[in-house]
Parts: sequence; C-alpha cells; structure tokens
Amino acid sequence: MIEIKLAYAAVVIALFTLIVINFAVMAYVGLFKLTEMESHLKHCDLVNASCRGTNNGLRSRKYRLTLISAMLSKRPSWLLLNDPLALEDVRRFPLRLRRWIEIPYRINACSVIGMIVVYGWGMYTGLVR
Repeated sequence: MIEIKLAYAAVVIALFTLIVINFAVMAYVGLFKLTEMESHLKHCDLVNASCRGTNNGLRSRKYRLTLISAMLSKRPSWLLLNDPLALEDVRRFPLRLRRWIEIPYRINACSVIGMIVVYGWGMYTGLVR
C-alpha cells in the first residue's frame, strides 16, 4: 500500500508541476508575444474590439490569447466566416507563433484530463476520501 501511495503522490506532484510550468509559459506568451500575434491579425474585428475595450492586465491578455486560440482552431467559427479578411489573416498566421498558442492550451487540456484520471484512480484505490 505504501508503494501505491508514493506512486500516487509522484503522479500528483508531476501533474501540478506541469500545470505550474504551463501557466508560466502562458503568462510569458501573454506578456511578450501577444502584441506580435495581434499585429498579424489586424483585419480581425474580434481581436481589434477586444484590444480596444480592455486594459493591459494579465487577465485581459489571457482572454485575448484564448480568443486567438479559438480563432486558430481547425474549424473557423461563424464569426470568422462573415469576415473574409479575417479568414485570410488566420490562414497567413505564422507557424512559429501558432505553436506558442496551441501547445500550452493542449498541455492544459491534457493536464485537466490527467487530474480527472488521477482523482478517479485515488477514489478507486481508496487514497482519496
């Protein structure tokens, strides 16, 4: 039973470490890469409206990163379909900047799934009460 507890603790610590590092990367992207990303999406009304209407805090930057991430997803949303210039901006978005957005968001999704699996494992083995 001690080995299972140690393995459980190691997995939980590893997931929390991954989550903390991932949030640090997302904060770095929000602080230092966001203006360059927004400059490539100058015809997108969604990005321009969110830049004008908000302050420059970390929460606002995180919101704009989430908005850009949603725009860069594989299927274009109905808001982008009404704006052909925005679709062209998204299509021409540089791959090196696209990776700065997609990789942290995918790691974040995997971390959430991992935490759900670890919680289920803990409930099944009786480690979490």
